[in-house]
Amino acid sequence: MIRVSTLRLASSLKGVKKIAPAARCSLCVPADRVATTPTPLQLRALSTTNEDKEKEPVVLYEGPFASLTLRLKRVSLTSAVIGIVGLPALSFFYGAADSVPATGQVAVIATAGLTAVGSTVLLGYCFSPYVHTLERVAADAQDKNDQLIRMVTRDILARKVETIFDPTKDVAAPSSSNSRPFCNFMVHGLPFYIHPQMVHDDELRVQLVGEEKQDEVDNKNKTKTDDDEFL
Repeated sequence: MIRVSTLRLASSLKGVKKIAPAARCSLCVPADRVATTPTPLQLRALSTTNEDKEKEPVVLYEGPFASLTLRLKRVSLTSAVIGIVGLPALSFFYGAADSVPATGQVAVIATAGLTAVGSTVLLGYCFSPYVHTLERVAADAQDKNDQLIRMVTRDILARKVETIFDPTKDVAAPSSSNSRPFCNFMVHGLPFYIHPQMVHDDELRVQLVGEEKQDEVDNKNKTKTDDDEFL
């Protein structure tokens, strides 16, 4: 019995020795030989990334004075708040009510408030049509040819205002009754202003402000120069 069990143990150990090298070889396969087939989840992530890149808006225009006008509006709002709230607070805390009559206090506070608020309103009236950026966005993911324009401006309180429009349908020339100092085109009846030379798309520039394309202008200038040389 002892001899039989010894033989069985020896045969089992031989089997283990035969299997162990194969297992060792399978574990020691270099990393560069391992198959790197992308999973469906990875393929889906790649397709989503490509779609996001296609949907990213294209910047066509950036206003050169966008940061300056925004800073002016914020400073004007701060001065308006100080003029409306600060003067009554100073007159109350520093005992001006005892030395200045009530009518005088009202006149001073009203004058300062009107001055501060008036400058803020005037600044907003002048610079609210100023366009900060123009971006081309796809109107429909299935129809890439149908594209709209997203326009960013700032209101009187320096808040961001976005206007999406179709440059082939929604743009009109300024009316004769328009009194805005900065206005060279209108969208949905509202005035807006851009620097035409800063628009990176010639076709969009023509659609917005009606200027000729740069190639046509160059050809006209070249023709005029040739005529002058001939004369």
